[in-house]
Amino acid sequence: MLILLSSLASADEGMWLPEQLPGMSEQLTVMGLEVPAEQLADTSSAPLGAIISLGEYCSASFLSAEGLVGTNHHCVSGLLQYNSDAENNRAIDGYVASDRASELSGGPTARMYVVDGIEDVTEVVNKKVRRWTKDAQRYELVEQAKKELIAECEQQPNHRCLVSSYYGGQQYRLISRLEIKDVRIVYAPADSVGNYGDEIDNWMWPRHSGDFSLVRAYVAPDGSSAEYSEDNVPYSPPHHLEIAAEGIDDGDFVMVAGYPGSTYRYRTARSLQFAADVSYPFGVELAEEILAILRAESDKSEDAAARLRAPIGWVGNGLKYRQGNLDAFTGTDVVADKQAGWDELVAWVEADPIDTKIYGPVLDELDAMQAETESRYLQEVTLGYATWLATDLSNAHRIYRWTLERQKPDLERDRGYQDRDRDRVAARFAQQEQTIWRPADRELLGLMLGRLEALPADQHIAALDAFVADLGGIDGTLDALYADTALVDSAGWTALMDASPSELQTSDNPWIQLAVALEDGFLAENRALKDVQAGAGLRLNPLYMEALLQSQESVYPDANNSLRVTVGHVKGYSPADAIHYAPNTTLSGMVAKAGEWPYNAPENLLEAAAGDRTKSGWYDADLGDVPVNFLSTLDSTGGNSGSATLNAQGQMVGFLFDGNYEAMSADWVFDDALTRSIHVDIRYALWVLENDGAGHILDEMSIVAGTER
Repeated sequence: MLILLSSLASADEGMWLPEQLPGMSEQLTVMGLEVPAEQLADTSSAPLGAIISLGEYCSASFLSAEGLVGTNHHCVSGLLQYNSDAENNRAIDGYVASDRASELSGGPTARMYVVDGIEDVTEVVNKKVRRWTKDAQRYELVEQAKKELIAECEQQPNHRCLVSSYYGGQQYRLISRLEIKDVRIVYAPADSVGNYGDEIDNWMWPRHSGDFSLVRAYVAPDGSSAEYSEDNVPYSPPHHLEIAAEGIDDGDFVMVAGYPGSTYRYRTARSLQFAADVSYPFGVELAEEILAILRAESDKSEDAAARLRAPIGWVGNGLKYRQGNLDAFTGTDVVADKQAGWDELVAWVEADPIDTKIYGPVLDELDAMQAETESRYLQEVTLGYATWLATDLSNAHRIYRWTLERQKPDLERDRGYQDRDRDRVAARFAQQEQTIWRPADRELLGLMLGRLEALPADQHIAALDAFVADLGGIDGTLDALYADTALVDSAGWTALMDASPSELQTSDNPWIQLAVALEDGFLAENRALKDVQAGAGLRLNPLYMEALLQSQESVYPDANNSLRVTVGHVKGYSPADAIHYAPNTTLSGMVAKAGEWPYNAPENLLEAAAGDRTKSGWYDADLGDVPVNFLSTLDSTGGNSGSATLNAQGQMVGFLFDGNYEAMSADWVFDDALTRSIHVDIRYALWVLENDGAGHILDEMSIVAGTER
């Protein structure tokens, strides 16, 4: 049914599963695709065989036979932060490796994932689930089945597998992935190139950003995955992308293959209304307060600036995303359109007695579940921010839960607390030694404790109130927590992974005491409630999606960090009356902006731009300049950052790195007229490499002239 319906949808909208593409072959050919759709659907062949994931947040691609990988600059900000201090602030200054020996380790948590198998496991996951299975048990059975599948998959050496859900749980796929653990920085431009314009230009057009970087995958000499070692050798990927030196023109077919994170296209209208009324306004207000603290701390010393550059970027990006959504919610018909779609679904259900019997209770129960989520939102999210922002509290809670889960058989433990996760947890502790800035952590924890204290009385967490009161209030609590340095290094945290729960329950360390109080006094019970709700979702969401598929012809699943392909064209847009944005920006535009931060373009690039650009191999005669960024109609979201942009022949023409402000709400509702993706033109990336001391890297890339137009 999905293949049949695919021909009915606008192909510009949709994050398509690779196996859906052959069913769209005729439409894709009309759009301009020249690669056979069957080849494009084959993840073991080029070009999809060259597409990789960097984890939960970014995509990337192999660009040479020697493990060279291209992605966005902001996707490697954590790796740069790991290698930054007051003396060498690579998060600001960038880095160029002159040879293989000088390529820098991205740190113990840096990872790449190469997909080498995808299998439909829907029947296996649902094998023990019955219509009458209770919601809590339903969740446990599905989780157990997924963990068993993953454990079997990971019998393959060097693999990190996962089971992904599609269409609200109608389908499950086991994804087998080679895990590469040694990731090294090859080239990263200065922040004033990769983040040109900072938050002023973020999500905006016109844009002049060089948001790209190059890293390399390394493995042991025998080809197995291995932690960083001087003996490791570059990984030889099964495929790498050709780079089209000819670039793209207005109207050209383009596509992106990558790992989009999350979209909410099929959420209920009530979910969107709550986001507009509560969750996004809360997120904007909180992000502004967090940014103020981070920036104030960053200004105090060069060490602080080196440690905090990456989190300032992450928080600033999230702030603008939420504010952009709010502006879209109030300035467009997004909320009204979502409600209209819900009303149409309800009318469709009520028009037939059988549909009313099957789907009517589903819609009612989904509405009740959303109401339950809303009732706990501020309490849960505020505490979640507290444990995320205070690194030591996050570590203490993770350790305590680790000791509790370790009492169970491995396959009965919660995800993240199995034997397969131990090395990753220890690596995280080691990474933090290079990236944490505790003065900022203290201020942020104080902010969140104050917010928790200000919640209505019925949302207070009794265990937290008692802990803070015993230490004389928030200031006394912060003094006690940050005076204790017994567990501030990775060795201290890692050693506790072998402790027993009782040892931690009787610990005199205040971080451990707080973690125990929160887990035993609130978090465990709240998590149990959420598991029941998740089980209800497993029962309800497949039926909800079934109704949507029948009534509204929705055909592609929401993004879930699995491999997708999106297709479209290079195209500008008109955001308002009498305004039209062309789809390309140029070097001249970058130079025209240059000046004070955040437009402090490096002098060496400004000098190169002042030369005769017509002699550059990356000059575009039609534009009369070297291109910098371009727009496309492609459907993308967070997680697509770093995705390779491909032309009709499957050759690389850019890096996707952003979306446009006017269509920030596209995660909820796609708008053909306004939704655009923003890309670094590959010719600008190559121009920057040539003029920033990294021209030698081009020698290992497969740069081709392209076909005649």
